[in-house]
Amino acid sequence: MRGRQIVRVGLLLPFSIRPQDAASLYNAAELALFDHGNQNTLLIPRDAGADEASAAAAAQALVNDGADIIIGPVLREGVAGAATAARGQHIPVIGFSSDRSVGGSGVYLLSFQLEDEVSRIVSYAASQHVQSIALLAPSNEYGRRVEGALRAEAAARGVSITQVQLYNRTDADAEAAATAVATSMQTAPAQAILIAESGTPLRSISATLVRNGVDPQRVRFMGTSVWAGDAQREPTLAGGWYVAPDPSARTDFETRYQSTYGAAPTRLASLGYDAVALAALLSRDRGAQGFSSTAIENTEGFAGSDGLFRFESDGAVQRGLAVIQVGAGAATILDPAPTRFAAQ
Repeated sequence: MRGRQIVRVGLLLPFSIRPQDAASLYNAAELALFDHGNQNTLLIPRDAGADEASAAAAAQALVNDGADIIIGPVLREGVAGAATAARGQHIPVIGFSSDRSVGGSGVYLLSFQLEDEVSRIVSYAASQHVQSIALLAPSNEYGRRVEGALRAEAAARGVSITQVQLYNRTDADAEAAATAVATSMQTAPAQAILIAESGTPLRSISATLVRNGVDPQRVRFMGTSVWAGDAQREPTLAGGWYVAPDPSARTDFETRYQSTYGAAPTRLASLGYDAVALAALLSRDRGAQGFSSTAIENTEGFAGSDGLFRFESDGAVQRGLAVIQVGAGAATILDPAPTRFAAQ
């Protein structure tokens, strides 16, 4: 690369604490470089470590290496640490945390924003005359954010929340919470139940609700994007609704990743692909000068591996989300993701 005007893209990935995610993110970043980059783009990977201080040190090392943009880390604390080192040098950061509190002032969050997902599913439900919703969610930061987003959107849409059950994230506690909701539905019915879960707790909850008399033909089960994949394996979730980015775009990415690396990508891998593809796009004509806030915050957005996305001025990402119905054999798109954003 001697003699070229090199664009240095720093990658802060969780190699030491989440090696599978880190490897998949790095593979996807390389794939994006093959697809969209040019011979002047250089990837510089570093381990983000386990906390804010280690991420800050790793980001400072990337700054010292001449990084023009930093992609990652995954964890909230890591993004906050990277921001400490990058902001002083006016180097943009595209992190993968979903916590909006660490975004802004040159830090962008290319993630799956929980608040937008809840808003999308509740607004769609309201448009289908669902006026009352119960919530089952784990008693952790994720569950509390779901509850907050549900309360805000329900108030805006005139939807009532009949009950909220938060539980420790074990199969036994999830089943107990589902039993309590099913019992209370006899005296305080709801038209829908938002189940903010994935994996075995999701399947345990839906099966327990049905076993205790909740009819999924009368009460709509709903979820966020974490349902993708899991919901199709649970018969009691058939007919349920969930939100997710454009599934056709995701399928195309997964197919190309599989053919290149001989393995399936992790759920987060597409974020690494889109971040590096975006860096390559913005720097193609102007080099590192292309990483301006105006260019990154392009209101028309970008077409990514999970469909349409754009960044807000506060660093949050806005995605085009589809509403999907779980089917006995295959999922059905009820309300497709938009192909373009409305003008701001």
